[in-house]
Amino acid sequence: MSDQLVERAILNDSAAGREIAASFVRAFGDFITTTVRPILVDVATEGQEPQLLVNGLAALLRTTADSIEFPLGHPRSGSPQELGVDVDGAGDVESA
Repeated sequence: MSDQLVERAILNDSAAGREIAASFVRAFGDFITTTVRPILVDVATEGQEPQLLVNGLAALLRTTADSIEFPLGHPRSGSPQELGVDVDGAGDVESA
């Protein structure tokens, strides 16, 4: 393997990167519109605090970004289980 330094690529620097970014924004926007927003409205209607869920989602997104950027085993390659997220819906959350 080469000793060449691999830099982060900016998605807008290529057609492939722009396609990835546009697809992500569309998919994430759809997720927020169809899944997250209705839940937040229900939570607020019940007199609870939807901002807490938003904060939890932000933490999950940061962990996901770290796991994409850093290889497994790296201290920053967190997993949703470390955040107490039930990723399979089975109700069992294991902590690493």
